[in-house]
Amino acid sequence: MNEQRAIELLQAHVRDYARQRAKDVARGAETPRLAALLVQKYGKGVVDALAVVFDSARSADPVMAVVDEEVSRIDPLWQEHNRERWAGRPADVVAN
Repeated sequence: MNEQRAIELLQAHVRDYARQRAKDVARGAETPRLAALLVQKYGKGVVDALAVVFDSARSADPVMAVVDEEVSRIDPLWQEHNRERWAGRPADVVAN
């Protein structure tokens, strides 16, 4: 499989995962904060794997752009929530 095709497939895969998290938010099973964090972590794994397979961190940039877009769609305040999560020691997910 060539690099461009792999990127396209993985972008679609990340979007599908994010769509499922958004559905969980809509039905009240997850908060936007948690769903966005899960998408971030999932996306980071996909990005890291792609960078290893193609021996280039830059090859994963288009997938990371999709991760950022989907995270912002689920939780528009994700950057603030990220700062809050890391401000505590040890860093943790805030549970309601």
